[in-house]
Amino acid sequence: MTRESSARPTYRRRFAADSGGFTLIEILVSVLILGMIFSFIFVVLSSSLTTTREAMKKMEVERVGRYFISRIASDLTCATLLPASGIGGMLGTHFSANGKSHDEVHFTAFTQSYFNLRPPTDQAEIGYYFRTAAEGKSSLMRRESDIIEKPVTAGGEAFAISDMVEELSIKYRAKEWQDNWVDNWDSDAQKSLPAMISIELKLDDGKTKYFFSTVVKPVV
Repeated sequence: MTRESSARPTYRRRFAADSGGFTLIEILVSVLILGMIFSFIFVVLSSSLTTTREAMKKMEVERVGRYFISRIASDLTCATLLPASGIGGMLGTHFSANGKSHDEVHFTAFTQSYFNLRPPTDQAEIGYYFRTAAEGKSSLMRRESDIIEKPVTAGGEAFAISDMVEELSIKYRAKEWQDNWVDNWDSDAQKSLPAMISIELKLDDGKTKYFFSTVVKPVV
C-alpha cells in the first residue's frame, strides 16, 4: 500500500508537465503580434482610402477644368460683330496680377440666352473677367446680357465660375497663317474679329496645378 501511494503523485506531476497550456508570456507575445498585424492592415487601408479620395478629387477638378475651358471656347466660337445692327463687338484686354494672367474679354455672340420674365433670345453679350473679393481671393466671373448695347463691357448679370482659376490667358491672331499672337483685341479698331483665339486656363486646388488649353476660330 505504501508503494502504491508513493507512485501516484509521480504520475500526476508527469501529467501536469505534459499538459498543452500557454504561458502568460506566450499569450502577451501573441497579442502583440496580432496588434502589429491589425495596425499594419489599418495603415494600409487608411493610405488606400486617402489615395482614392485624392485621385477622385483630382479627377473632379480635371472634369471641372475641361468644362470651364469648353464653355469659354464655345462662347468665343459663336462670337459675332452683328453687322446688320452695327452694335456688336469684341474687346479683349490683357491684365496681370502677381505675375499671373488675369485676362478679360467681352464680346457679342449668337447663343441661347435665358432671363427671368423675358423671352429667350439667340444673341447676347458675354464677358469673362476676374473679380477680387475683400479677403484678396480672386474668382473668374462670367457675365451675360440679353440686351446688346455699346460698350459691350457692361450690363447683364454676372456670376462666379470658380475661385480655383489661377490664370486665364487669351491671345488673338488676325490671320490664320500669321505666327504672332497679340494680347489685346479691339474690334472697333481692327474692324473685324480675330481669325483665331488661343485660350489657356490654369486651376489650383491648393495642392496641384492643372493646365488646359485650346484654340478656336469664330465661325461668324
